[in-house]
Amino acid sequence: MEQPLIPTFGFDAYPQAAEPAASPGPTDALVQLVAYRREDRFATCRQHMEQHRRHFYKLSLVAQGGGTFFLNDEVVEVAPQSILLVKPGTALSWHLHAGPQTGLYCFFSTDFYNAGLLPGYQLHAVLAGAAPFVYHACTAAEFADLARSAEQLIDPPHLEKARLYLRLLLADVRQWQPAGPADALPPLVQQFLQLAETRLAAAEPALVLEPYAEALHLTPKHLSALCRQATGKSATDLLKEKVATEAKILLTGTALPISELGYRLGFYDVAHFSRWFKQQVGQTPSYYRDQFSGYK
Repeated sequence: MEQPLIPTFGFDAYPQAAEPAASPGPTDALVQLVAYRREDRFATCRQHMEQHRRHFYKLSLVAQGGGTFFLNDEVVEVAPQSILLVKPGTALSWHLHAGPQTGLYCFFSTDFYNAGLLPGYQLHAVLAGAAPFVYHACTAAEFADLARSAEQLIDPPHLEKARLYLRLLLADVRQWQPAGPADALPPLVQQFLQLAETRLAAAEPALVLEPYAEALHLTPKHLSALCRQATGKSATDLLKEKVATEAKILLTGTALPISELGYRLGFYDVAHFSRWFKQQVGQTPSYYRDQFSGYK
């Protein structure tokens, strides 16, 4: 009997017949998007604060509940049927109202949102402006639209689908953000603030003005004059604000001992840090942390 020109095999003969082991998912993408229902796991939100505090946005869709939220130096009363988007690098803490808390928590990175988009459609363009957060108390119709998109972020069957629904959500948020300043900050001032962020992210001392001036090829006096002209504040005052905000983030978003926290911010001992923080914020670091130690 002639052998067939094309070999044939029974189904069981294929090596692929056995169900393949599940391959690992796109880890980087999964890390860049975290979403869950507030009623299911809202107590775990704080666990994400350290990982997401600098490079991640936090989106809260509040169906029931709400509370008092502290964002840098502003206090926002978050009502039911509302949305709150907090930008990276914002000191965030809160006291929730008693009773049910329902809705959505979502953390997402800039890279996750921006994937495949032209510059004009990326987050820096969609959410232009210096405001650290966007809050909006919704009508029933607005909230229903937001909730439909938000449902697609929880255990999405496909991350690309989740990305598209996230963009739909932010398309609505964009119309509610406060108007930004008429003119953007001068490039040198922007670079100065970015250098401060870089030093804080690397746990390097950030309060001394001279390294920034040297990096920008300016004198400290000239740099401070540029900052004052653009913002009404000196370069030193802007650095103090940055470091105070970072201290608040670390106090409420991590369990670092205050001594270690102060060292990361460039202070030589805990007493020095405590005195400085009280001068800037009006409270000691331990008192500030204790206010939020029990929040959910």
